This record gives sequence, structure tokens and C-alpha cells, in this order.
Amino acid sequence: MLDEDLLQKATEFTESLPKDILNRTLAWAYLHETRDSYAIENEAPSEDKATRFVNLLKQAHSPRKLDEDYLVDLQNAVISNAFSQAMSFRTEQNYLSNGLRGALGVSYVPPAPELSRSLMEHLMVLANQQPEDTDPLVLASIVSFGFVFVHPFMDGNGRLSRFLFHQILCQRGALQNGLVLPVSIVLRQNESEYLGVLQAFSEQARQYWDVTYIDENQFQFEFKGHEALYRYWDGTHCAEFMARATKQAIEQHLKEETVFLTRYDEIYRRIDQSFDIPNTDLSRLVMFCLDQNGRISNHRRKQYQYKVPEEIFDALEQAYRILVNEDI
Repeated sequence: MLDEDLLQKATEFTESLPKDILNRTLAWAYLHETRDSYAIENEAPSEDKATRFVNLLKQAHSPRKLDEDYLVDLQNAVISNAFSQAMSFRTEQNYLSNGLRGALGVSYVPPAPELSRSLMEHLMVLANQQPEDTDPLVLASIVSFGFVFVHPFMDGNGRLSRFLFHQILCQRGALQNGLVLPVSIVLRQNESEYLGVLQAFSEQARQYWDVTYIDENQFQFEFKGHEALYRYWDGTHCAEFMARATKQAIEQHLKEETVFLTRYDEIYRRIDQSFDIPNTDLSRLVMFCLDQNGRISNHRRKQYQYKVPEEIFDALEQAYRILVNEDI
């Protein structure tokens, strides 16, 4: 799949778009990458949270080396609870839970704080001194998954790992024109496969930890393995999965959105030339028509029967059919 040169195709695609369509497609991509990144963790962001994460994603295009201070700033940007905002990489042991009680509820134990810091230092070197002979998609996948395996913060690691995927690609110059890939849509749609890739490592690592339940949310952890488990892991499946997610994000979601926007503009233009109705009503009706694949439902016809001329409903459907036939 790396031979398909997906990122170059994405650059060529965005360069072929009219500026207005490109800007609106990018706005859609940033918003959906934000919403779906939160949705992966079963959270719906508030408007403030969404705005902060969009601004975070835009930073990926700014030249900036990764260091502890910068990652702490990023963690603070995605975590709104001041009590959960970090001041440094973690200094205590963390763990992931599957909801069961006792030690059985501990599904993954990241490396101990001292090892975690050492691993992060090496990961930041890899991100800042990118080997030229490594495909950017492979490198971005390794840094992204490596970050989430290390879990250097007590909270916010998942969202930051998905940001780092973009950050690595941008710093390498592989994403142009302000592009962000809506890969989180794909991860959410293929959640079982995404979790499978994560669990292939986490379940193996869990076997090397003795976990003793003390009290509610209190455990004693003892690592019985070798630190090489966290230093030298096989990232093949991670890179393969992210390559497939990238392809789907580009060839399906980005391109579908540009088609949607192009059709929206053309239908709006045609109806606006023939009818004199408020812009807000026309905009909503065009959206309804597109969402229903060229139909205005009886519910919408009744809803707008005293707001717009009756013939506009059939005109919208006809305009859609003409556009679809022209695209064939």
C-alpha cells in the first residue's frame, strides 16, 4: 500500500480543488477529526473543547520540535479539567481498565515512570530527527502508537497520539495545503480492528505484570519482564492499519465531502436563480435534499409549505438528478 503514494495523491487532490471548496473541505476535516477523536473515547466535546482541539491540529503544520514542555502544553490544551492537567511527564504508575473489579479489571499497564521518561526521550529523538529512508506513514504510525503504549500522561494520551500522527506527517512535509486527514472517522468506524491492533501489544505486556488489588482504584504493580518489551516492539500491524485508514480517509471521506460541497453550491445556484426565497431556508432545503440522496421528504415539504413556493421541492429534486447524471 505504501507504493500507492497516498500522501502525494492527497496533495495533488487538494491542489486541484477551487480555493473555496478546499477551505470548506479543510474546515470539515478539522471538525470531524476533532469530533471523532473524542468519540473514540466515548466523549462528545463541548464547543470550547472542539475549538481547542481544532487549534491543536492546526499546530501540526507549524515547525516545532517535540520536547516535554511542548507535549505538556498540548496535554493541557486537550484536557479541560485543571486537576488532570499535567506539569510534566507522569511520576506515578498508571493503568487502563476494562471495567471489571479487582486485578482482572486492569487491562494494560504502561511502563513504570522512570522507563516511561527514557522511552519518551528516545521517541522524541525519533520524531525530531526523522530517518529519511523511512516512509512518513510508517514513521507517523510508530510515533503515534509508541506514544500511546508509553502513556506518558495520566490523561489525554489517546487524543495526543492521534495528533502526533498528523504532526509527524506535517513536519516531514508529507501533508500540504493545511490538510488534516480525517483518520479518526476511519478508526471509529473500524473500532474493533483499531482496538485489536492496540490489544495485540497491551495483552502481551499485561502478562508480565503482577497486579495486586488493595482497595478501590488502588493497586500494587510489579513488573516481571524486561524493559525491551516496551523498547523494541513490532509496529508492522500498526503501520499497515494506519496506511489503510489513510487511504480510506483520502479516497472516501475527503473526496465525498468535496463532491457534497460542489453539488451543494451548484444546486443552490440553480434554485437561487429561479426562486426568491430566504438564504437560510434555501440552504437548509439543499442540505436536506443532499442528505436524502436527491429527495425532499414529505415531512420537510409539510415543514416548509408555508415558507417557500410548493414547486421548489420538485425543482430541488430535479436539480439533483441533473447533477448526478452529469457526474456519471
